[in-house]
Amino acid sequence: MDPEVRSLIIPIITLLIIYAISILFFHYVEGWSFLDAAYYTTVTIATVGYGDFTPKTSIGKIGAMILIFTGISVALYVITHLGALRARTIDPHLQQRLKILRSLTELQTSDTSKSDLKDIKKKMKDHDSK
Repeated sequence: MDPEVRSLIIPIITLLIIYAISILFFHYVEGWSFLDAAYYTTVTIATVGYGDFTPKTSIGKIGAMILIFTGISVALYVITHLGALRARTIDPHLQQRLKILRSLTELQTSDTSKSDLKDIKKKMKDHDSK
């Protein structure tokens, strides 16, 4: 297994554990159904926060604060690293095209000599002839 994929296993498991504990917590502390507790957990971790469910007890409010800090942090970590993994596994052809686009962007934003332009044109022609 790829080390980058392996490095996501623990954060994903951690997120699932936070999710399960949160559902059980709100079910028993606030008296919500499992579906309502799962809904609240999902809405909170996703940072949507509709406000249709709010904890009424002090311990429930403390649990919500803990969920906000832990759940959102771990979820953002997982999402960020999944995005980075996806970016590294993009099709090599697409990566080459992105490299060309970055070069063109750099040309537009910097001073480029004529010899640099000739080199870039040559690279583009070589790439197109493949």
